[in-house]
Amino acid sequence: MIIGLVVAWVIPSGEVEVAEVGRPAPDFTVPLLGGETFTLSSQLAADDRPIILNLWASWCIPCRTETPDISAFAVANPDVKVIGVAVEDTETAARAFAEEFAPSYDLGFADDEFEAAYPRLGLPVTYIIGADGVIQEMFNGIVDQEILGDMVSG
Repeated sequence: MIIGLVVAWVIPSGEVEVAEVGRPAPDFTVPLLGGETFTLSSQLAADDRPIILNLWASWCIPCRTETPDISAFAVANPDVKVIGVAVEDTETAARAFAEEFAPSYDLGFADDEFEAAYPRLGLPVTYIIGADGVIQEMFNGIVDQEILGDMVSG
Protein backbone atom coordinates (compact mmCIF):
# COMPACT_ATOMS: atom_id res chain seq x y z
CA MET A 1 0.00 0.00 0.00
CA ILE A 2 1.28 3.47 -0.89
CA ILE A 3 0.54 6.37 1.39
CA GLY A 4 1.01 9.87 0.03
CA LEU A 5 1.10 13.27 1.62
CA VAL A 6 -0.42 16.27 -0.06
CA VAL A 7 0.53 19.73 1.10
CA ALA A 8 -1.65 22.62 -0.02
CA TRP A 9 -1.99 26.26 0.87
CA VAL A 10 -5.35 27.03 2.35
CA ILE A 11 -6.32 30.55 1.35
CA PRO A 12 -9.19 32.10 3.26
CA SER A 13 -12.20 33.06 1.18
CA GLY A 14 -12.00 36.55 -0.22
CA GLU A 15 -9.28 38.17 -2.21
CA VAL A 16 -6.04 37.82 -0.29
CA GLU A 17 -2.84 38.88 -1.98
CA VAL A 18 -0.07 36.44 -1.20
CA ALA A 19 3.63 37.33 -1.14
CA GLU A 20 5.44 36.01 -4.20
CA VAL A 21 8.85 36.79 -5.68
CA GLY A 22 8.56 39.08 -8.70
CA ARG A 23 5.20 40.52 -7.64
CA PRO A 24 4.33 43.59 -5.55
CA ALA A 25 4.52 42.85 -1.84
CA PRO A 26 1.09 42.71 -0.21
CA ASP A 27 0.58 45.87 1.82
CA PHE A 28 0.34 45.47 5.57
CA THR A 29 0.21 47.42 8.78
CA VAL A 30 1.59 45.88 11.96
CA PRO A 31 1.88 47.27 15.46
CA LEU A 32 5.48 47.72 16.50
CA LEU A 33 6.54 46.51 19.91
CA GLY A 34 7.58 50.09 20.72
CA GLY A 35 3.98 51.29 20.40
CA GLU A 36 3.97 52.78 16.88
CA THR A 37 2.80 51.08 13.69
CA PHE A 38 4.57 50.16 10.46
CA THR A 39 2.71 50.30 7.15
CA LEU A 40 4.54 48.96 4.11
CA SER A 41 2.94 51.33 1.60
CA SER A 42 3.71 54.36 3.79
CA GLN A 43 7.33 53.27 4.17
CA LEU A 44 7.68 52.81 0.42
CA ALA A 45 6.08 56.20 -0.30
CA ALA A 46 8.29 58.04 2.20
CA ASP A 47 11.59 56.29 1.59
CA ASP A 48 13.51 54.95 -1.40
CA ARG A 49 15.35 52.23 0.50
CA PRO A 50 14.85 48.51 -0.09
CA ILE A 51 13.25 46.66 2.82
CA ILE A 52 14.33 43.50 4.56
CA LEU A 53 11.26 41.84 6.07
CA ASN A 54 12.19 39.07 8.48
CA LEU A 55 9.52 36.74 9.88
CA TRP A 56 10.42 35.25 13.25
CA ALA A 57 9.04 33.85 16.49
CA SER A 58 10.36 33.88 20.04
CA TRP A 59 10.27 30.06 20.26
CA CYS A 60 12.19 29.63 16.97
CA ILE A 61 15.81 28.62 17.72
CA PRO A 62 17.07 29.53 14.21
CA CYS A 63 15.41 32.95 14.62
CA ARG A 64 17.36 33.47 17.82
CA THR A 65 20.55 32.48 16.00
CA GLU A 66 20.10 35.00 13.16
CA THR A 67 18.85 38.02 15.13
CA PRO A 68 22.30 39.34 16.15
CA ASP A 69 23.49 39.18 12.50
CA ILE A 70 20.38 40.94 11.23
CA SER A 71 20.87 43.60 13.89
CA ALA A 72 24.54 44.09 12.91
CA PHE A 73 23.52 44.26 9.23
CA ALA A 74 20.91 46.93 9.99
CA VAL A 75 23.50 49.08 11.78
CA ALA A 76 26.10 48.63 9.01
CA ASN A 77 23.58 49.28 6.21
CA PRO A 78 21.43 52.34 6.97
CA ASP A 79 20.55 52.44 3.26
CA VAL A 80 18.29 49.41 3.88
CA LYS A 81 15.15 49.44 6.07
CA VAL A 82 14.97 46.34 8.26
CA ILE A 83 11.83 45.18 10.05
CA GLY A 84 11.11 41.93 11.84
CA VAL A 85 7.55 40.67 12.29
CA ALA A 86 6.68 38.05 14.89
CA VAL A 87 4.40 35.34 13.53
CA GLU A 88 2.81 32.34 15.24
CA ASP A 89 3.72 33.92 18.57
CA THR A 90 2.21 35.68 21.55
CA GLU A 91 2.78 39.36 22.13
CA THR A 92 4.16 38.65 25.60
CA ALA A 93 6.75 36.20 24.27
CA ALA A 94 7.64 38.56 21.40
CA ARG A 95 8.22 41.39 23.87
CA ALA A 96 10.46 39.16 26.00
CA PHE A 97 12.44 38.25 22.86
CA ALA A 98 12.81 41.96 22.02
CA GLU A 99 14.06 42.69 25.53
CA GLU A 100 16.52 39.81 25.44
CA PHE A 101 18.04 40.62 22.03
CA ALA A 102 17.44 44.41 21.81
CA PRO A 103 17.81 44.42 18.01
CA SER A 104 18.73 47.64 16.22
CA TYR A 105 15.71 47.36 13.91
CA ASP A 106 11.95 47.61 14.39
CA LEU A 107 10.02 44.57 15.57
CA GLY A 108 6.33 44.18 14.87
CA PHE A 109 3.59 41.70 15.64
CA ALA A 110 1.56 39.97 12.91
CA ASP A 111 -2.22 39.89 12.75
CA ASP A 112 -4.37 37.39 10.83
CA GLU A 113 -4.27 39.50 7.65
CA PHE A 114 -0.47 39.58 7.65
CA GLU A 115 -0.30 35.84 8.38
CA ALA A 116 -2.54 35.13 5.36
CA ALA A 117 -0.55 37.42 3.03
CA TYR A 118 2.86 36.06 4.04
CA PRO A 119 2.43 32.27 4.36
CA ARG A 120 5.40 30.06 5.19
CA LEU A 121 6.34 26.45 5.69
CA GLY A 122 8.68 27.21 8.57
CA LEU A 123 10.71 29.91 10.26
CA PRO A 124 12.65 32.05 9.81
CA VAL A 125 11.75 33.56 6.44
CA THR A 126 13.29 36.73 5.02
CA TYR A 127 11.94 38.80 2.13
CA ILE A 128 13.77 41.49 0.19
CA ILE A 129 11.31 44.12 -1.01
CA GLY A 130 12.72 46.60 -3.52
CA ALA A 131 12.16 50.33 -3.22
CA ASP A 132 9.55 49.83 -5.97
CA GLY A 133 7.56 47.51 -3.67
CA VAL A 134 8.30 44.33 -5.64
CA ILE A 135 9.51 41.25 -3.78
CA GLN A 136 12.98 40.57 -5.14
CA GLU A 137 13.84 37.51 -3.12
CA MET A 138 12.61 35.19 -0.39
CA PHE A 139 14.95 33.13 1.76
CA ASN A 140 13.84 30.25 3.98
CA GLY A 141 16.27 29.61 6.81
CA ILE A 142 18.89 31.41 8.84
CA VAL A 143 20.39 34.53 7.28
CA ASP A 144 23.65 36.20 8.21
CA GLN A 145 25.24 39.48 7.18
CA GLU A 146 26.78 37.98 4.04
CA ILE A 147 23.52 36.40 2.87
CA LEU A 148 21.63 39.64 3.53
CA GLY A 149 24.23 41.66 1.62
CA ASP A 150 24.01 39.26 -1.33
CA MET A 151 20.21 39.34 -1.28
CA VAL A 152 20.03 43.14 -1.22
CA SER A 153 22.66 43.64 -3.93
CA GLY A 154 21.44 41.18 -6.29
